Amino acid sequence: MTFTARFYIGAVVALGCAIFIGCAVLDPRLPDPARFVHCLVLAILASTFKVRLPRMNGNISLNFVMFLVGIAALSWTENIIMTAIAILVQANWRPKTRPGLVKMSFNVSAMVISVAAARFAAGLFNDAAALVPALIVAATVMFILDTWLVSTVVSLINSQPVLSVWRNCHQSVFMYYMLGAIMAVVVTAYSRVCGWPQAMAMLPGLYLLYSYYDVHVAKERELVRA
Repeated sequence: MTFTARFYIGAVVALGCAIFIGCAVLDPRLPDPARFVHCLVLAILASTFKVRLPRMNGNISLNFVMFLVGIAALSWTENIIMTAIAILVQANWRPKTRPGLVKMSFNVSAMVISVAAARFAAGLFNDAAALVPALIVAATVMFILDTWLVSTVVSLINSQPVLSVWRNCHQSVFMYYMLGAIMAVVVTAYSRVCGWPQAMAMLPGLYLLYSYYDVHVAKERELVRA
């Protein structure tokens, strides 16, 4: 691994750790522990629904939907803690090869950075009625930042153009993020009418999204092998 790749990985991990520690110090609140535990359990469950990406030794799971719900439902610290735990579960749930400490640290840090940026972007919409655009923007920011952070490290390690890596690995994932964002919007909007317990009951429907996209990506993997 080149010095540039090691430096980049170290910088991403350092920034992710700084965000995690900063949230814990500056916003240590757990305003609704029951809601946090409910979201955390659902995020862990969603982390086991993994879709293997074509052209890449990696996968994507449905936990990002819970990260978006957390932007609307949880405090900063709750959102970041849930993100870190869910990504660790995703990395260690039935992997083809056990991920090393450096890879796990990078993946957790990249998503923590992405969720923090998405939450900041959503916070620019001060009007409570702007829920839909806020979460769509948050999903877009999360998608762009996380996929580019990952594509950049792959590019540095394999000496490939980063844009080519991104196109090959993540271009088809954008619609998946948008569908997940729509689900997060529906759940959050419903919670404002009927309350969070009833809204959370809708989230097992995530499995339908997972099943649809798994079939879609499986077809793309077949085309790549052909």
